[in-house]
Amino acid sequence: MYDDALSGIASPFQDINNGGEKLLRVVSNSKELSQMIEYLRGHIQGVQNVVQGRCASLVDFRDDVQFPIEGYKLVVIATDFGLLDEAVQNDLVTLSKVGPQNGVTFLVHSMDLGVNEYVLGMFERLNVSGTVVRTAEGRHLGHYTPPDARSLITTARRVSREVRTQSVAVVPFHDIEPAGESWQHSSAEGITFAIGRYGLASISITLGDEVNQRHNALITGAVGQGKSNLISVIVHSLCGRYSPEELQLYLLDFKEGVTLQRFAGDAKGDFLPHARVIGLEADREFGLSVLRHLFDVYAERMRAFKSAGVQNIREYRRMRPGAAMPRVLFIVDEFQMMFAERDRVSDEIADLLQKAVRLFRAAGIHIILASQTIGGNASLMGAAAEGLFGQVPVRVALKNSLAESHATLGPNNSAASYLRSREAIVNLDYGEPAANKKVAIAFADEAVLAPKRHEWFSLFQGQGGPYVFQGEDARSLVDDRALAEHAVHEDSPPIAWIGQQLDVDGTCLQADMSRGLGRNIALVGPTNAVAPLLSIVTSLVLPAGRGRRPEVAILDLSNSMRDTAGDDEDWVEGLRSCGAVVRTIDGNGVEGYLEELIGAVRSGGAGEHEVYVVGMGMERLRSSATFESLIAEGPLNGIHFVCWWSKFGAFQDLVGFGGAAHFDVKLGYGLDRQSARRLFDDPLLEWTPRDNRMLAWDAIGMSYPRTIIPYTVVPSFEQLCPGV
Repeated sequence: MYDDALSGIASPFQDINNGGEKLLRVVSNSKELSQMIEYLRGHIQGVQNVVQGRCASLVDFRDDVQFPIEGYKLVVIATDFGLLDEAVQNDLVTLSKVGPQNGVTFLVHSMDLGVNEYVLGMFERLNVSGTVVRTAEGRHLGHYTPPDARSLITTARRVSREVRTQSVAVVPFHDIEPAGESWQHSSAEGITFAIGRYGLASISITLGDEVNQRHNALITGAVGQGKSNLISVIVHSLCGRYSPEELQLYLLDFKEGVTLQRFAGDAKGDFLPHARVIGLEADREFGLSVLRHLFDVYAERMRAFKSAGVQNIREYRRMRPGAAMPRVLFIVDEFQMMFAERDRVSDEIADLLQKAVRLFRAAGIHIILASQTIGGNASLMGAAAEGLFGQVPVRVALKNSLAESHATLGPNNSAASYLRSREAIVNLDYGEPAANKKVAIAFADEAVLAPKRHEWFSLFQGQGGPYVFQGEDARSLVDDRALAEHAVHEDSPPIAWIGQQLDVDGTCLQADMSRGLGRNIALVGPTNAVAPLLSIVTSLVLPAGRGRRPEVAILDLSNSMRDTAGDDEDWVEGLRSCGAVVRTIDGNGVEGYLEELIGAVRSGGAGEHEVYVVGMGMERLRSSATFESLIAEGPLNGIHFVCWWSKFGAFQDLVGFGGAAHFDVKLGYGLDRQSARRLFDDPLLEWTPRDNRMLAWDAIGMSYPRTIIPYTVVPSFEQLCPGV
């Protein structure tokens, strides 16, 4: 509806839009009218491309195929037609000629047409006088009693209810991927997936297309418009065509992770064999680690190409048909969350993504970025956005706002704002309007797809499933399978297991606690850190059963151990069952115990077994020269401090000037940014405290602090060492 006079002629129909679909659009100025005309021109061309001359009109075509392809549009022009810009009048005349057979009908309401007879000949002119309707020539057509506003509003509300309850026309998955033998395709020339139906044909997209240089894709869509469904269709289409030897998937979800959960495995143990990494509740640091890993894969492949004398994966696979080198597809849902904050992490991700879309194609690594919105990210604006999206010719735009349609498809392409749910504009030419294809997206029906995943799992001959990152889950030492490996090496030095690193294998951050200057651990932060502290001590004691008898001295100055470890006596007995000598020192005995230790060091009487002084609530310990000497000299003699302070100031006061240097391993747990910068001596450190996250730095071997997931669940020794 174009209503430049603001007559309110469309106002009784506004409730039509309350049914979940925006059926009525009102434009009120010449700029918006021009945009609408441009959209209608593209829409009519799109309908013609679908019908392809097979029928005289869209009506006939829909009757023929028995499927609601495209849709009908009524364009109402309420204005003084003769005052419209001449170019607009000409455009409307052109569209009026071809519109009706393509499902677009025009209704003009004007007091004075003011145009020539040729233009008037394009329209059926009606004169309404009272209740009498006549043609322009005076022929009586009958009587018409206009409804009042109340009846129009009632009708609009009824239509709204019908729209809300109507079922969307479904394109079954088997329509785009016919049933047949799985894994029959080679990815040597690229990877192709089907997503839906365009007219009568299935629409497919190929990544790795060297001719048209299509290697990456962008997907956008507003909330509830079918983005998760589309990603599921893409994954299942690919996994049905290509075996895990031909295709590897890296999947990240920066929202609730529901879309990807089904690929991680179910109660039967089934998992998606193509998946290498699945990030549920993925966070920015994990996304960064995946990108770094993919650059390692890229570098390794390029070295292989150089050795073989080829330039890309296509040439390499042709030269060595039997070589195992699958295409890699990296899919990131809600990728804009990687830029939620403007800091070192987001800047590095933006830089790596820009490089990745330019470089990865040669190595057969492709990227699909999906998002509700791609506007407003400071790290991806201006030249950065052009550097990224300028390398992504494939655009798939689900229904979205006008602004997001322009952001995805280009400033002159508003087609995505006119879609319905589970429709998409597929554009393979950087958003060029002439390349638009309106596609009905297939339905990812779990009743159909779950059996397919089970079939692929049954066919899989590989070992192990994907690494599944669940960043909000509390972790325990038991969760790391490599712990058992570590425990059987008799010559292993004492190793402190700090927490899970945010990398593609979920490896544990370890600190070698062999004798040496500075091999102490300081954990600072207001969050109750007893559980991570006890887990670290547990990992140090585990090798004790191999002839080692470490001593563990527990200084529970805050009386918080029982609250965290449950029955602390069980934990202490577990240490003893592994061969450790455990001493519990109360507040009154701490000074005497420290004097005992320094005496042994000075007399050269430090034993061959390690001593771990475990301090909880160390802010309650009085500063003393004995303590300062021990943290400096103790590690060389096998005496290591593993301690927790709730405040950085208390830590600094106790260790004395320069004493922080005697703690190679520093951990920030719930620490505010300013205190973290002081603890790690980095005035530019970007850190925001989060649940289930810890900042860790070992001065030996680490160039900067890393975010990790601490072990916040203290395991029983029966879980760690069955039979102990």
